[in-house]
Amino acid sequence: MDKTINSLKSKDIRLNDVRISKFVDANTIIFIIMGFLLSRSTLIDYIAPLGFAFFICISKLDRYKYPVFVSTLLGILLSGNNTGSIFKYSIALCAILILSSQLKKVPSIFKVSMLGVFILSAVSIGQALVGSKYIYDLLLIGMESVISFIAIYIFSFGVTLIINSNNRVSVRLEEAISMSLLITFSIMGIGSITVFGLSIRSVLSTVLILVASIVGGSAMGSTSGVVVGLAFIINNITSAVYMGIYSFAGLVGGAFSRLNKYFCILGYILSWIIMYSYTSGLSSNIMEVRDILIASLIVIILPKSFFDRVGKLVKSNIDSNEIVHDYINRSKNLTNNRLMDIYKTYNELANTFDNIREKDKIINEKDITNLIDMIHNDECTSCSMKRMCWETRFNHTYKLMYKLIENIEEHGEATSRTIPEDFRKECMKPEMIVKVANYYYKLFALDYDWNNKFSESRKIISNQIRNISKSIEDLSKDLNTNISIDLEKEKGISDELERNNISIKRINYLTKGNDDFEITIKRRTCSNGCLCDKRLISIVEDCIDEKLSVQKIGCHTLGSNCTIKLTKAQVYKAVTNVASMSRDGYVLSGDNYTYMEVSDGKYIMAISDGMGKGKKAYDESSVTIDILEKMIDAKIDNEIVINTINNMLLLKSSEEMFSTLDLGIVDLKKGSLETVKMGSCPSYIKRDNGEVDLISSSSLPVGILSDIKMDRHNTKLGNGDYVIMVSDGIIDAGKSNNFGDNWLIYFLQKLESTNPKEIANKILDRALELQLGEVDDDMTVLVTKMYSQ
Repeated sequence: MDKTINSLKSKDIRLNDVRISKFVDANTIIFIIMGFLLSRSTLIDYIAPLGFAFFICISKLDRYKYPVFVSTLLGILLSGNNTGSIFKYSIALCAILILSSQLKKVPSIFKVSMLGVFILSAVSIGQALVGSKYIYDLLLIGMESVISFIAIYIFSFGVTLIINSNNRVSVRLEEAISMSLLITFSIMGIGSITVFGLSIRSVLSTVLILVASIVGGSAMGSTSGVVVGLAFIINNITSAVYMGIYSFAGLVGGAFSRLNKYFCILGYILSWIIMYSYTSGLSSNIMEVRDILIASLIVIILPKSFFDRVGKLVKSNIDSNEIVHDYINRSKNLTNNRLMDIYKTYNELANTFDNIREKDKIINEKDITNLIDMIHNDECTSCSMKRMCWETRFNHTYKLMYKLIENIEEHGEATSRTIPEDFRKECMKPEMIVKVANYYYKLFALDYDWNNKFSESRKIISNQIRNISKSIEDLSKDLNTNISIDLEKEKGISDELERNNISIKRINYLTKGNDDFEITIKRRTCSNGCLCDKRLISIVEDCIDEKLSVQKIGCHTLGSNCTIKLTKAQVYKAVTNVASMSRDGYVLSGDNYTYMEVSDGKYIMAISDGMGKGKKAYDESSVTIDILEKMIDAKIDNEIVINTINNMLLLKSSEEMFSTLDLGIVDLKKGSLETVKMGSCPSYIKRDNGEVDLISSSSLPVGILSDIKMDRHNTKLGNGDYVIMVSDGIIDAGKSNNFGDNWLIYFLQKLESTNPKEIANKILDRALELQLGEVDDDMTVLVTKMYSQ
């Protein structure tokens, strides 16, 4: 029985806790305290409408209106105001409570403010008409109406901010002002209460200014000082001199906030004492210094988490880095999750294609049964021996037919000589049966061939889908790990450019990995388009202490915008020249080539030689080069690029289509060359000292097999080195005079020219000379020279 009673008690306690947490939270307590203190804050000649104005903002919220009503009414009763004012504000407060359900339907805060002013003015005018009827009272009513309207309108922003503080990314200016006024006038509502001679109002006001200075710097410190000083003046506590003292002290204290809070507090105390000494004389009220010191001690004791929470609330108005970083990270996470979902979908789709079962031979057990049925329907149904064969001796006949089909499967076709002897003896028309069996078997064989072709196409599509999913996965990883925005450096560069009188519209600083970055600056074009090359680059280099390379877009278009892209300076520069000639009698060359600088300091050169000659060869090689350019520029992995080209050629036509691919990727920052060869000719590196290195390959061209094997090589490059890439027309030129495949090595060793264009032309001229002026195949030479910058 005792256990039951205890369990019921514990349940009651839990239920009470639930009920309390449901109706009383931190916001409820804050609103109750504010309602009580604001209603005690008396302004000019018994005018105290702030509690009334605050309750109007709360009355639209059912969760808070009754507790705040009680606290505000209690504050009015204990305000120490005259009886008429207490009666007036109490009646107006009750009227608002009665009309609160209707106020919820009014969306405009302007209309709510006007309604509140109308109710308070009606009560005040009625009271004045019954009472003294002086003109002065009517003037006070007008002033009270103006104050009430302003207070209702401003307080509404602060109430909204308190309710939604956990979900806000930033704080608007009007919300910050509203909050400062709510807090300041709540402090004023404390009145002249003292503890051991300490003025609670003075201590809390100083705490407010110090916290604002530490969190927001000079701007918020001086603003808070002005608000506190104004509140003191309105409440007839001090003279107007205090507004200047508080604002100046907040300004100086905020200036030291970048060091730490201790310097901020010290700066506030010293500046307050100095200003007070000059204006009023320090000896006139030495006790205020004591109040400031006590407030400073309270601020020192406050934990760092308190300042972090306050700082996060107003961060967007002071320094938005944390909020922007949080937004960027959340956006990256959402994008990354979405990309990973797409990756998993495509990967599962590729697995579905791979898991489709294929036939491993022309006919299986089920096919044999169907084949026997078809033979039976075509020939046996009209045979006079049908009953004997298929009813009396069914098993025996089925075995004979089965052996016949196995014979066809073994030899590909049954003939009169390969018909089993026992089948010939027992069947009345064996030749017709064999003829029908051969016919249907060929249909199964044809179907099997097509299934194999479809299977191969499915594998190619599956491979390509998996390449797409791999690209999406790589993009997701790259987005999640490598790329980020450095707002601190953006601000530093922007401030430095502004100090040098260079105006910009926007700056973006992207970091890529640990040792790479990209700076994009947008501004109006300068008169001669040379600012980027001179002052701007020099300023940014000094700011980040890095040598930079510049890429300009729109610099010479007057009256427009200019985009300057700055990256880490590249150690090398690459220059490529080409010499080519098509086969005799053909306008279109089967050789296609490209060379270009891509992102991240990479430079690519490529030659593709299509199979055959003329337009067909041109189409094959041009497809290869087009796909290569677009995918390399999109930063897709080289292996995926080659696989995509291979799949494209395999699926593009029912005829055989393939092309060689010789790809060179130069890292201009590190001075290295990566080569990817697919059935292509060797490449040559002529060193600055005259030596020639050979990079050869034994791989097949793309477009022949679905599973490809790439030959990849990495080579170090230096200043003055030449990378020579050629098509097979150049190499084969030496075979006509028995010079072999290595004739180009000896020719390059003896070549003394340093101009890449001249080297390309001399190689082509030598190849033509070896063929006695006849062009048996398309010939292309790409010569790339490396320069150190």
